[in-house]
Amino acid sequence: TARAGRAGDARRAGRAARRAEARGALADDLGAEDVLNAMESFCEEEESTRATPKTGGRARRDDVFRGTMDDDAFERLDKQKASRREKRTAVRAVREEAASGGARGGTDARLSFLYEEGVNVNDAGAVTKCNDVLRRCASMEEVLGLVKEMRDAGVEPVESTYVAVMLVCQNVGSPERAVQVYDAMTEAQVRMTGRTFHLAIELALKAEMFKDALRIKDDMRYVGLPVSSKLYVTLLRALADNDMGKRKGPQERLIRTCRLFEEMLNEDVDPAPAAYHTLIVAAHRANQHDLAVRTFDELIEEGITPARQTYETALDSMARSGLLAQALEVFVQMKSNGLMPRKVTYNTLLSACVNAPQPRVEAAFEIFEEMQTKGNVTPDRSTYSLLIDAACKAGKPEMAFDAFSHMRDSGIEIQVGTLNRLIHAAGLSAKEDSTSVQATLELYDAMKKLGVEPDVITYGSLIATCAKARDAATAIKVYEEMRAAGVEPNRILFNVLINALGRANRSEEAMEYFRVMQKQSEVNSSLTPNRETYTTVFDAFIGGGGAELAMAKQSLESGDGASFVHSAQVAKLREIYAQGVEHGVYEDLSVVPSTREAESESCTINMNQLSRTEATVATLVLLERMSTLSSDQVPSAMFIYAGKVKPGKNGAQRRLLAIETVLRAANVKFEIGEVGSAELIAVKGKHCRAWIEKNAGTFV
Repeated sequence: TARAGRAGDARRAGRAARRAEARGALADDLGAEDVLNAMESFCEEEESTRATPKTGGRARRDDVFRGTMDDDAFERLDKQKASRREKRTAVRAVREEAASGGARGGTDARLSFLYEEGVNVNDAGAVTKCNDVLRRCASMEEVLGLVKEMRDAGVEPVESTYVAVMLVCQNVGSPERAVQVYDAMTEAQVRMTGRTFHLAIELALKAEMFKDALRIKDDMRYVGLPVSSKLYVTLLRALADNDMGKRKGPQERLIRTCRLFEEMLNEDVDPAPAAYHTLIVAAHRANQHDLAVRTFDELIEEGITPARQTYETALDSMARSGLLAQALEVFVQMKSNGLMPRKVTYNTLLSACVNAPQPRVEAAFEIFEEMQTKGNVTPDRSTYSLLIDAACKAGKPEMAFDAFSHMRDSGIEIQVGTLNRLIHAAGLSAKEDSTSVQATLELYDAMKKLGVEPDVITYGSLIATCAKARDAATAIKVYEEMRAAGVEPNRILFNVLINALGRANRSEEAMEYFRVMQKQSEVNSSLTPNRETYTTVFDAFIGGGGAELAMAKQSLESGDGASFVHSAQVAKLREIYAQGVEHGVYEDLSVVPSTREAESESCTINMNQLSRTEATVATLVLLERMSTLSSDQVPSAMFIYAGKVKPGKNGAQRRLLAIETVLRAANVKFEIGEVGSAELIAVKGKHCRAWIEKNAGTFV
C-alpha cells in the first residue's frame, strides 16, 4: 500500500509538472514550431506493433508521398516519436488513475468531459465533442492549448480534428498555419478525403503559398484521389495571376500555367471554359498572342460558348497580331451569341485595322460608321486616334484629317497626342511634296495658338519631315526652338536630326550633334547612342546613295575604286565604329582574325545581326585589321557569315551584297557559297596574304 501511495504521489507530481509546462507554452509567442509540436503525429499508435524489418520500427504507408527525405531525417523523426511514446505512456497512466477516482486532470473546463468516470476519450462521441470545442476557438494560442491538453489526455485525433484546427487557422486569419497542420496530418499518416485536400489547397492559396498548393495537389493525385476540373481552374488562375519563386514575370507565369493545363489534359480532365479563358489571359499578358488565338480556336472547336471577357481578350490578341479577317469573324460570332459590342470591342477592331500587314483604313472607317449607327456607341479619343493611325499607316493623310474633323465636331478636347499624329500624317509625302514641311509647320503654329504645349514627339515629327525633304536648315531651326522652349531631346529625336543632316550631305554637322548626344548621355543614360544612332551616323558619312554610290563617285574622281577603302571618309567611319565597340554596341573585329578553329586554322566573322550599312562599315574595319597581319597570323581561310535566307525577307542578301561590294572595291579575291540556307563569303589564306602584301601600311 505504501508503494502504491508513493506511485500515486509521483503520478500526481508528474501531472502537475505537465500542467505547468502547458501553461508556460501558452504564454510564449506561437510560431510554426508550436503548430508542429502540437499537431505532428500526436495520434500515433505504438510503433512496435507496426514495425517491419525493412523500416526498423519506422512505419510507412505506401500511399503517402514522402518527398525526398534522407535517412537522417527519418532518424530524427524516430527519436521524436520515441519521446512522444514515453509521454503518452505517462498520459495513459494519468488517465487510468483518473478513471479509478483520482483528481481530475483537465486545465480547461470545456474539456472536463474527458476526465469523467468511465469516459473513453477515443470514443467517436468524445472526439466529436473535442472537435466542436476546437472549432469555437478564437485564436491560435487557444486552439494549440486545447490540442496539447487533448494530447496529454490521450485523445487520438482523426481527420475531422485536424480539419477543425485548419478551420480555426482560416477564421483567425492564419492560413499559412493550416499548411503546417496539413503537413503534421500527413506525417501522422491520417487518411484524408478529397474535401480535406481541397481545404488545404484553398488555405495555401489564400496564404500565397503557391508551391505548397501544387504540392498538396500532387499528394492528392498520389493517393489516387481525382483532381476536379474546378480545382484545376482555381490553381490555373493562381499561377496565371501570381509570381512564384525566383523566376518572375508574365512569361514565367505563362509557362507554369501551360504546364498545369497540359497536366489537366493528360489526366483526361475536360477543361472548363474558365480554364481556357485563364490560359488565353496568361498568353495575352505575356504577349504570346499566337498562343492566345490558338487556345481560343480550341475552345470554339470544343463547342464551348465563350464569355464576353474571353471574346474580348482573344480579339485583342488578334488585333495585336494584325489578324483582321479572323477578328472580324469572331466579332460576328460574338454578336450572334447575343453579346452586343462595347466601345472597347470596336476600338479593338480598329486596332486590328492599324496592325494588319496591309493597313485597312477603309475597313476602319466602316467599323467607325457601324459603331455609331448600329452599335449606338459614342466614339472616344482612342477611337479617333486609331482612325488617324490607320490612315497614316496606309499613307492616306487626307483620311487622317477627315478623322480629325469628326473628332473636332464631336466636342472631344484636342490634346497633344492627336495633333502629333496629324503632324506625322502631314509629313508622310515630304519626299515627293515640297510643301509638306510648310504644312507641318502650320499645324505646329496652330497647336500653339490652341494653347497645346508641344512635346518632344511634336518636335521629332517636325524634324522627321525635314529629313524626308532634305531640309537641314529647318531641322536645325526646329531643334533650337525646342531647346529654347525647355523641352529635353530624347534618343529618337537626336537620331532623326542626325538623319536630316546626313540626307542633306552635311555630315560634319551631323557628327557635331552626335558628339552633343554623347556628351549629354554622360548625365542622362537614356541618350546613350544605340545601333540605330550609329547606323544613322554611318549613313550620314557614306551618303544617301549608300556605299555603292560613294565608291562609284570615288572611282570616277580617282580612277581607282580601291581609293575609297583608303580614304579619310572611311577612316572617319572606322573611328565611329571603334567608339561603338568601346560602348559595347559592336563586336571588336580587331581580335576576330586571331581567333582560329582548332582543326582548320580558319576564322569566322559573324555579320548576320548587322544591317546593310553596318555590314559595309564592319567590312571596311575588317580590311584595315587584315592589313596589319603578319604572314604567320593569316588564317587558312576567312569566312564571313551573312545570315540565312528566309522567305519574304532579304536581309541576308542585302548584307551579302554590301560585303561583296566592299571586297570587290578593295580588290580582294573571294568566293560566295551556301551552306544549307546560309550565305557565306570565303577568302582563302593565300588571297589574304596577296592582298596584305599590296595594302600593308596604306590605310589612313
